[in-house]
Amino acid sequence: MMLKYGTYACLAAALALIPACRKREAASDKHAATPQIAAELSTNAMQAGPQGFLSSRAGSPVHWQHWDPAVLQRARAARRLVFAFIGAAQYPGCLESLDAIDKDPSLVAKLNQDFVPVLVDIDLCREAGVAAGVMSQELKQPVSFPFILVLSPDANEVTWRPIAYSQGADLRQMFEGATDVISRMWAESPDYVEANSKRDHDNRMKRLPVADTSPANPEERNAMMMRTTRKLANLYDEDIKSVFGTGGLLPLGLMQCLASTSLDPNTPPDIARRCSAAVKAFSGAVLNSAMVDPLDGGIYSSRRGSSWDLPMINRTCMTQARAARALATIYNATKEPRSLDVALGAIHFAEEQFEAQNGLFAAQRLPGLTPMGDWLWTQEQLEQALTPEEATLWKAISGIKAMGNLALEADPKREFFRLNSLGFRVPLAQAAADLNLSTEAAAGLLESSRKKLSKARQSRVPDRAPATAASAGTSFRMVSAYAAMFTATGKPEWRDKALSLAERSRQTFAKGVLLVEQNPGTPDAVCDARAFTYALAIQAALDLAEITMDENWRLWAGDLCSTMSELFVDESGRLLEARQVSTPLALPLEDRIMLFDDSTAGVMRMNIARLEALGQSPPPTLAPWLSSLPKFEDFPVVFTDSILAASFAASRVIVEIPENASPEWREAACRLPLDRVARRFGKEPAARILQPDGSKIPVTSPESLAASIATASN
Repeated sequence: MMLKYGTYACLAAALALIPACRKREAASDKHAATPQIAAELSTNAMQAGPQGFLSSRAGSPVHWQHWDPAVLQRARAARRLVFAFIGAAQYPGCLESLDAIDKDPSLVAKLNQDFVPVLVDIDLCREAGVAAGVMSQELKQPVSFPFILVLSPDANEVTWRPIAYSQGADLRQMFEGATDVISRMWAESPDYVEANSKRDHDNRMKRLPVADTSPANPEERNAMMMRTTRKLANLYDEDIKSVFGTGGLLPLGLMQCLASTSLDPNTPPDIARRCSAAVKAFSGAVLNSAMVDPLDGGIYSSRRGSSWDLPMINRTCMTQARAARALATIYNATKEPRSLDVALGAIHFAEEQFEAQNGLFAAQRLPGLTPMGDWLWTQEQLEQALTPEEATLWKAISGIKAMGNLALEADPKREFFRLNSLGFRVPLAQAAADLNLSTEAAAGLLESSRKKLSKARQSRVPDRAPATAASAGTSFRMVSAYAAMFTATGKPEWRDKALSLAERSRQTFAKGVLLVEQNPGTPDAVCDARAFTYALAIQAALDLAEITMDENWRLWAGDLCSTMSELFVDESGRLLEARQVSTPLALPLEDRIMLFDDSTAGVMRMNIARLEALGQSPPPTLAPWLSSLPKFEDFPVVFTDSILAASFAASRVIVEIPENASPEWREAACRLPLDRVARRFGKEPAARILQPDGSKIPVTSPESLAASIATASN
């Protein structure tokens, strides 16, 4: 059971004393009244839940409730604890655990009779995932899902633990380990459990991070940034093709940060070279591994074990869009065509797999289980699907072997013996040369065999049904992906896609000054947009403002910042992830570290810096985020989004063009990269570049604009 030792000992001692004092307590116990069971607790609310992870449990015998403050009132009236099952469809073990609960009548009865069971999708209610991260830190364990969090009716945290699901695991034993002792204590003395959990909650509140501070002067700030950047660059281990501290997540933020830093004129040359070398080596290793599917171009967000050759096979639209935006920055820094090719492949995969109603995008396809073994290949399966020449090429490219191509670090338990993953371990040109083929002939074999392998895999692992409900965060992410592709390729069709999607997204997800997470946006509390979605919407609006030079998008970004300032910033200056009217949690939680890749704090730091560069001051309650820095020197890998924002704020250049500038000038400004350059209209009659030190460099022609920026930066 995941209680702090002191809590466990106190509760155990209290349990021993209960028989002697129970009669005395009974008269004053505030829980002595007859329980009142609300009608909602006798039905499964997921029958009307948002599409996806929640609606997948519509047929469950468990009386699941929504993550809504109203569950606390029902729990109080029913004299029950709240049992929150926190997860999402893409995390292995979440669907399997829920299936196992449904099949166990005793677990179903215990949840329905002893608790108020609540099902939480962290793709909609991000603060619950942040809470799991905070509670896991107390256990000195990495966060994982599914995660069980038990709350008192007063919203105090009582007990918590991750569920390490595995095939054949005794889920009842894990469940009872998480709840049995505390449920018995609650039955005996709920007042004591309430008081004890309240003390723990109050102490937890005192340990929550305080607002970040600003360096005393620019010199101190620059020194701190340089120490952090050097440490980041040194985290790359060339021998194992990985970065220390990134765990199993695809470190898109880290690669984007290092790529941008390599272009920063404030970066010392030795660090810039190290950053550039790390980006080229690491992105080359990862982008040619099984993390990029060679059949459909989709990108996997995390891996199993410690090798990039065995990914977690659930893919989301958010990962594709995030990857495309990061890879555009990497392409700008390295000019490696593979980065751009993978970005384009990810976007095409997203369009094929996740497009939903009205051209918007769903977070993922409808939930379902896919055995990992079915996703992999035996040598015989590959040979049966292909001609001998095609099979020979794939054996060379992916290292296909009869015994399997997964190294021990990828599959230490040998669960996938004789199975192979597909990836470009050997570049096509090299494989062609090794097989005495021309590059053109090898490319033809590759294309024909891709179609055959896709069909063969589809027969084993059919695509899950597409989702029809669109996601706000995912759709805004795709706007930014399209904008990044416009700046990387210069092709106007990407800008057209960004603009069209943004207009539809704003029309669909903006309800007055508020945003909703999903359309249709019911129930209200679950679909009330979290701070991260506002941050993504602001980012998308700023991207559009810069690739169209349309001030209306900058103004909308500013309006959304004002909404965040008014509704999400508390009296202590915390940027809360959820409005209190929409979450049962009493903890004022901020998304400050990269627990799920980008954090709300990191994206908002960049948004505020970009707004300021465009000439718009941030709201007063958000202004401190422009100059403050997190304490990222000890473990910078979880703050790379904030580091990227701080680097932009310190060294960005601003391109000013006249308001009556010609279409050629506007187009030249719009095509500049998004991460290091801001562009805006100025009052001067000629175009110019404003440097961070205040100096101004005139630009003589649209054709020379990009070169002038590069010269100014150097």
